[in-house]
Amino acid sequence: MKENSSPLLYTEKDGIAFIRMNRPDMKNAINSECWRLFEDYFSTLSSQTHVRALVITGAESGVFSAGVDVHPSDPLISRLFTAIQENDRKTVLEGIAYMQGILAKLAHLPFPTIAAINGLCYSGGLELSLACDIRIATQDAMLCFQETHLGLIPDLGGTVRLTRLVGAGRAKELIFSARKIDTDEARAIGLLEYVFTKKNFMTQVETYVKNLLSNGPQAIKAVKNIVAAAMDLPEKKALAVEKDQAALNILSGQCIEGISAFLEKRTPKWAP
Repeated sequence: MKENSSPLLYTEKDGIAFIRMNRPDMKNAINSECWRLFEDYFSTLSSQTHVRALVITGAESGVFSAGVDVHPSDPLISRLFTAIQENDRKTVLEGIAYMQGILAKLAHLPFPTIAAINGLCYSGGLELSLACDIRIATQDAMLCFQETHLGLIPDLGGTVRLTRLVGAGRAKELIFSARKIDTDEARAIGLLEYVFTKKNFMTQVETYVKNLLSNGPQAIKAVKNIVAAAMDLPEKKALAVEKDQAALNILSGQCIEGISAFLEKRTPKWAP
């Protein structure tokens, strides 16, 4: 959907896909329709060879996302509330698995994914950003895992991904306290990769992403696979994955173009 009434706005430009969350009256809280659209977009993008990167951001300056929309009128939340009242463990597990599965699709896309955090970024919105490869924020952005303040936990993959990103101690402190942190602290602990000025923020993000895309797409895909394995496997098995991915990358032939362009002092022309 591209109409302005859609809760997610999808566009493409120069091989980069953009998804802009578009619920300004609800601080871009992620509701059932957002989840459905995210799932559709991520499923489609997983097989799109012309797209080489994805940027997720808020449609308006000042807000990335306040998190999951917990209003009882939302169909997904309504089912979960009923399940809680009826002590229906199966339905609760299914609801969590549904949202976890969508963010897993994002995490496993075969190209770089960037969360352009253009303001407030709380709870489920921050978990969404953790499923991306790289997080870039405006200087005035505020980040918070506020779930425990509501008697909840970051259960959309956030507790696991945060621990792997910043370490157990920091992850527990941020989740236990539900405190807000600014971009200086977030970058210092490794929660953010970059902080850009608010002025021309998205232009800076696009420039950064275009610089990424000047490098070999197969090499980047291989690195994503290797890093994922390194997080989950013992060193010996992870090194075996690195070896296999390196061989696949070399045999793709893209390195011939890369080396040739280097020797000829020209910009490489990457095949899909």
